[in-house]
Amino acid sequence: MPRPARGTIGDVSNPTLLHMICDYAPDGLEFAEILTRFRVALGDPSRVLIHQTSTPPLDTIAVGFVTAQLGLGPAPGRMVIFGNAAPRRDRDEVSVENRGRGLRYARLDNGVEVVNVSSQYAFSFIKEHIVEFRDVASPSAGSQFRSRDYFPTYVAAIVDGDYSVLTATLDPAAIEDVPSHLIAWTDGFGNIKTTLRKSHLQADGLGAGDRVLVTLNGVTLAGVISDGGFTVPRGVLAVNAGSSGYNNPFVELFLRVHHMSEKTAAARFDYPEGGTAFEIEPLPPL
Repeated sequence: MPRPARGTIGDVSNPTLLHMICDYAPDGLEFAEILTRFRVALGDPSRVLIHQTSTPPLDTIAVGFVTAQLGLGPAPGRMVIFGNAAPRRDRDEVSVENRGRGLRYARLDNGVEVVNVSSQYAFSFIKEHIVEFRDVASPSAGSQFRSRDYFPTYVAAIVDGDYSVLTATLDPAAIEDVPSHLIAWTDGFGNIKTTLRKSHLQADGLGAGDRVLVTLNGVTLAGVISDGGFTVPRGVLAVNAGSSGYNNPFVELFLRVHHMSEKTAAARFDYPEGGTAFEIEPLPPL
């Protein structure tokens, strides 16, 4: 699918949907400042609907996971994703002029456009769907808060159909793959979404009803492979294909509770951070 022509960029009745995925506190000052800069930079803000999604701080795997979950789903009209988590883990020494990673642009095979900071896993989950991958001419130094001072200008240009900000063509094959046994996202109900897919369980010969041991964050719990979190009794850890990942769902660690005061899977595993590794071992049947 080609890029949209400049003259067809959104309208008031069907605005372009801009998803802003950033590692800031929900409704925090950072989001407010960046949103304000977008309102300044966009040619006609009334033609763009901006939605904010907050990820855990410095969590690049969460940004990549959310990018894929939003970018690979159905979208009414044009959709652009701006993702930002830049932990600057490349070095421990002083960063000259607050230098960090820059922006990269990807167009997916469904027409969705992604402009993410080029941090570790930002493009990994959509790698196989990228049909155009480019650098963006945004400054990589000069401000501690590039997300506010620089990035909205360049993302807004793309939203407005100005692709002159794109520079070198890149090879998506160079994007880092996502390992299969990492934590990707913990939802508001304490369910832990992983990078393990349903096909991985099948390849390991694990199916519904099989008993397993899950070790995560130094905690080991017995669980059951299931077709869904609610198909096991309350208090039993379900290891099931979850609600994310579309045709090949990601596996979730789901502990059914009736009240949020109870210990969810996240609580039982001591609230693992994104990127934490885990293990699954089969147990003999009872």
